[in-house]
Amino acid sequence: MRKVFIPNRGEIAVRIIRAAHQMGLKTVVLLSELEKDTLPARLSDEVHYFEHGPFKDNYLNISFVIDIAKHYEADCIHPGYGFISENSELAEACEKNNILFVGPTADNLLRMGDKQMARSIARSAGVALTRSWEGNLQNILSEAETLPYPVLVKAAMGGGGKGMQICYTKDELLHQLPILSTQAKRYFGDERIYVEQYIEEARHIEVQVLADNDGNTVHLFERECSVQRRFQKIIEEAPAHNLADSIKEKLYKDAVMLCRAIGYRSAGTVEFLVDKNGQHYFLEMNTRIQVEHCVTEEITNLDLVQWQFKIANGEKLSFKQDDIIQRGHAIELRICAEDPLNNFQPNPGQIKSIHLPPQDNVRLEIGFDKALEIHPQFDPMIAKLIVHADIREQAIRKAIDANRHLIVRGIKTNAAFHDTILQTEAFKKAVIHTRFCEDNHAELILNKETDTNIIRLAYVVFRYLHIKDHFWRQLPLFDFSIDGQSCSAQYTISSNGIDIKLEKDMYRVSNIKIDVHKLQFELNNQLINCYCFQESDKVEIIHQLKSHTIKAHDWLPEYKPENNGEQVSNSNNYSAPIPSQVMKVHVKDGQKVKKGDPLLVLEAMKTENHIKAWKDGIIEKVYITAGEQVKLNQALLAYQTNINT
Repeated sequence: MRKVFIPNRGEIAVRIIRAAHQMGLKTVVLLSELEKDTLPARLSDEVHYFEHGPFKDNYLNISFVIDIAKHYEADCIHPGYGFISENSELAEACEKNNILFVGPTADNLLRMGDKQMARSIARSAGVALTRSWEGNLQNILSEAETLPYPVLVKAAMGGGGKGMQICYTKDELLHQLPILSTQAKRYFGDERIYVEQYIEEARHIEVQVLADNDGNTVHLFERECSVQRRFQKIIEEAPAHNLADSIKEKLYKDAVMLCRAIGYRSAGTVEFLVDKNGQHYFLEMNTRIQVEHCVTEEITNLDLVQWQFKIANGEKLSFKQDDIIQRGHAIELRICAEDPLNNFQPNPGQIKSIHLPPQDNVRLEIGFDKALEIHPQFDPMIAKLIVHADIREQAIRKAIDANRHLIVRGIKTNAAFHDTILQTEAFKKAVIHTRFCEDNHAELILNKETDTNIIRLAYVVFRYLHIKDHFWRQLPLFDFSIDGQSCSAQYTISSNGIDIKLEKDMYRVSNIKIDVHKLQFELNNQLINCYCFQESDKVEIIHQLKSHTIKAHDWLPEYKPENNGEQVSNSNNYSAPIPSQVMKVHVKDGQKVKKGDPLLVLEAMKTENHIKAWKDGIIEKVYITAGEQVKLNQALLAYQTNINT
């Protein structure tokens, strides 16, 4: 292998590019012309842009994909996940055109891609299954009277949680079956559907496998994928917490047994349901790299994407089952552009700004690193946050912290929803199942009360930091409104922080740090982190993923002396921007000054303000003396700056 063609986009394209580069392979990525500012476009050696249009004309068009791969002389194709990643016709087309398909064989894809066929193979292999009713639409309708409700309807060729529906009554099933059959035809090109027994309060547990061309097959332990919405995963973990080792061993055994039954090769995932009694049932097999593969990599220290390349190239697994050691606990959060308060409806649009968490302790999988538009044609998942720690409790804390430091402004995301889930007692104890989000919906979307004092203190600190070098705005009293509610605050500077009075209460904030938009300070020995964004007289403060808008009622435009006042011959009149008293004059007529030299000391509202030279220049004329009271806009001195000093 020398060059890989990647007919995919977003974070999975980035993941494949990086793995390929680490192996010394060149890359070509297929992208819409709308995505020229994304990371795949920047990182790939070559990019083929197509005119934006329906996916059937590009990512889903096998002949188009093959033609582009041949044009760029790619000798292998890695499809990632989604699109045509599990399409047996792509694997066949690669073989016909002497291109390596980085994935399973066409036969593997065909047999496991058809959910009804996969269930039949699992049954023959002795893998436990739920009861199911299959056949054409009329056959299933004829069974409706005797089915044990609730039941789950699925598309035979479906995947990714699409084309699924729970039916609790016969009437509901009779209504939904024709609709779902039509949807299956539209989404997957196959109208076949089947009905299976619905397991309530089940956990969704999956086993990662690797298998080479010589039949060597290993499992890489399990992942917990029970936290879902609309049958789609949003939080994944490895390993599954609070699941008996005896159950895990049965899952491992069945996963490996199923792979051997079909001569599977490459990376794959066998998915199971585990009921509250510990009984497990085969769900399906995903014959590709999974979105959540990262948590398995974190606990095994194995690169699954690189192993996909190696296996496709004929390499044998270099380890046996007993060589694989499980280390610590990993959690992945899928960050999606969607609105949890509106039934998780996708929320595409223009990102105003994005701020990434420090990546020295966090794994971030993302397809972009600057503000751009999230287009409605693409998947709503925009990033994945992955953390790893020695124990689960530490991983949860790291996940909360990392999530709170991924700030995406301009569109709605599910980040706050994640924050709430991670803090629930049920999640902490791993008392979760596939209906966890639905059953706890009211609690999870509840807009918990924010400590508005923290927001007010953050605003005062932010305002102070931005005006402390501009005396004309350095007033010890701020008037503002927060989310429409009027407030005021007074502050004084102390030796180790700022003392702030909010109404009748005093607060001491200390150890203040600001880095661009990130503000950090201590309050009562508690570290407070928030993000602040100023636009004119408004400041948006984001604390624990909740946004608050603060409007200043005492705001003055940025004052720039070099652009203010009348021109006096070759000089600027430096005028008083607020009424004040002259406490000291450091300069005299004709004196040369360097930038930063002291000029004046003015006092306004019991606050001394030390005025320094903002440029090199000459004090042409001093108009005032110490002790003098000056009015707003009164000329204080003439400052000549356009000279060589």
